[in-house]
Amino acid sequence: MKLAWNKNSIVTRMIVMYSIPLIVFLIIVMVLNHNAQQRVKDEFILTNQHAFTQFVDELEQKIGLASDLKDVVTKNINLLEFIDSPNMSSESEFLGYYLDNVIPIIKYATAFSENSDYEIKVFLMNEQIPESWPYFFHMRHQQQHESIQSFIADEAATLMWLGVDNAPLLPKSQQADRKQYTLVSKLYSSTRQLLGLVTIMVAEQYMLPSGGEHGQDRTLLLIKQQQDAGAVLEDEAAGEQLQQLLQTAEVPQGYFMQNEFIYFYHWFPDIDETLVYKVALNELNASMSKSTSYNVLMIVGCFVIFIITCMLMFKLIFMRLNRMIAIMRKVIQGDLKMRIPDKRSDELGQLAQDMNGLIEMNNELIGNMLMKERLRKEAQIQALQYQINPHFIYNTLDVFRMRLIKEKMFWIADLLADFGKILRYNLSEQTHETTLGEELELIRKYMNLQKISTTHYIELELSIDEKLKKYPVIKFLLQPVVENCLKHGKNRDSKQLKIEISSEIRQQDIFILIKDNGNGIARQKLKQLNEAFRMPLLHYREQASRQGSSIGLQNINSRLRLYYGEQYHLLIDSEPGQYTCVTIRIPYQWEVETHGSHPNSR
Repeated sequence: MKLAWNKNSIVTRMIVMYSIPLIVFLIIVMVLNHNAQQRVKDEFILTNQHAFTQFVDELEQKIGLASDLKDVVTKNINLLEFIDSPNMSSESEFLGYYLDNVIPIIKYATAFSENSDYEIKVFLMNEQIPESWPYFFHMRHQQQHESIQSFIADEAATLMWLGVDNAPLLPKSQQADRKQYTLVSKLYSSTRQLLGLVTIMVAEQYMLPSGGEHGQDRTLLLIKQQQDAGAVLEDEAAGEQLQQLLQTAEVPQGYFMQNEFIYFYHWFPDIDETLVYKVALNELNASMSKSTSYNVLMIVGCFVIFIITCMLMFKLIFMRLNRMIAIMRKVIQGDLKMRIPDKRSDELGQLAQDMNGLIEMNNELIGNMLMKERLRKEAQIQALQYQINPHFIYNTLDVFRMRLIKEKMFWIADLLADFGKILRYNLSEQTHETTLGEELELIRKYMNLQKISTTHYIELELSIDEKLKKYPVIKFLLQPVVENCLKHGKNRDSKQLKIEISSEIRQQDIFILIKDNGNGIARQKLKQLNEAFRMPLLHYREQASRQGSSIGLQNINSRLRLYYGEQYHLLIDSEPGQYTCVTIRIPYQWEVETHGSHPNSR
C-alpha cells in the first residue's frame, strides 16, 4: 500500500503525533546524559579531592610534629640553664651532667617522634661547651650560611624554614646523604640573651604524604616557590595557570583542569612550597564514555521499541480500516445486511459505529421510498376502483338541489350543496396541496352535514391567524381528525360537543391543535397511540393496525411524515372524561413557499 506524504493524511498526523513525544524523550535523555556525566565528573573530582585533603592533613601533621619537637627543646629549662651557665669548675662533674642530663633531652625528643626521618641539632653560641656530635655543634659552622646569619640578625624573627637546597652547614662526617627540610628556632635565656639555634631536620621524601601514588595516572609533588612549575609538572600551560592562581587567589588552594589532567594544589606558607596532586583524566573519561555508551544504548533501544510499536499500531489501524473499506464495498454492491463489527471506544470504533448508523439510515430511506411507492400504487388502484364520472355526480346533485328549492326545502338544498362542494373537493386530482383556509372551510361544510345525524349540539370554534389561512398544507389534513372527534368524542353525560381548532407558531414550526371536550382516551391506549405515531414507517402501519388506531389518524400521520419528514408526526394529549387534543406539526417556511411576510412581523 503506497502512502503519499500529505499533511492532512492520518499517517502524516500520526507520524507527527508520535515524533513530538520522541523528540521530547530524546531531549530528556540528552539532559539526563549530561547530568549523569556531570555527576560522574563531580564524583571523580570529589573522590580525588578527598584523597588530596588527606595528603594535605598528613603534611600539616608532619610540619606540626617538627614544631612540637622544637618546643620540646626550646622550652626545656634544664637545657636552657645548662647552655646559659654551664658548671665548668670540675671537668668530670661537667661531663657527667652533660652526658647524663643534657644529651638525653635531645635523645628523648628524637624518640618522641618515633621516626628516624626527624633529626634534632643544637648550635651553641658558647664554644666553651664542647661539641657532641650528632646533637650539639658550635655556631661557627654557620658563619658562611647567609640565611641563618640574616635570621640571627633579625631580632624580630624567632622561627624559619629552610628548603632542601639551603640546609645548615655541618662537618662532612655529619652531613646527611639525603635532602632535608630544616625548621630553625632561636634559643633564648631567661634574660632574652641568644644562646644558639635549634634545628629540626626532616627528610624530603618523608615530607611527601605516604599515601601519594606515583605513576602515569597520579603524581604527588612539592613545588618550591622559585621553581619552574611548568617543568616540574611537565606541562607549561598547567605551570603558568598554577602560578597565576597562587598569585591571584585569596585562598591558595583548589583545583583546575588542563590537557587531560586535573591538578589539586595547596600552598603551605611555613615551608613556602605548594603541594600538587596531578591526576590523569583517563579514568574520568572512561567512566563518562561508559555512561554515554549506556545512554546511547538506551536511546537506540527505546527508538527501536518506538519504531516497532508504531509499526504494530499502524498495522492494527490499517487492518481495521481495510476491514471497514471491504464491508462498505459489500454494502455498495447491495449487501445491506452487512455491519462493521467494531465496538471499540476509540476514533476508529466511533467511525465504525457512525458508518453502521449511516447504513441503517440508508436502509430506512430505501424502505421509506419503497413504502411511498407502494402507497402511490395503492392510491392509484383505489382511484381506479372507485372512479366515477364526476360530471354525472355533480349534475345529479344539482337536479336534486333544484327540486328541493322548488319544494321550498331550502335548508336541505343548502346541505346538499355543501355535500356537493365536499365531494368536488374530494375528487379533485389537480394537486395534493391546498391552503389552511380551504381546509377550515371544508370543516365548516362537513360540520353542517354532521349536525343532521346527531341529537347532540355541536359547536365549532376556530382560532386561526388570518395570514396563516393562506399557508399551503396537504389535503385532508383536518377533516379525518374532526371526524374522529365526532365519532369518539361524544360524551353520554353531556348534550353539547365543542370542537376547538387553533394554531400557533413555535420557532420554525406551525402547531395546529384540534381539541374536543368528549370522553377522552385511556392512558394505556394514549401511550400506545403516541408510540405508534413515532415508529418507523416500515413497521408503523402493521403496528397501528394491531393496536386498533383510527384509519384516518393513521393516514394523516403517514402522509405528514412522508411529505414533511420523519420528525413531523401526530401527538395526542388526553384526560379521560375531560378532553382530547390532537396536535399536528408542520414546518413553517413562509418566505420560501409564499414569498410573503412573516405573520407575526410588524
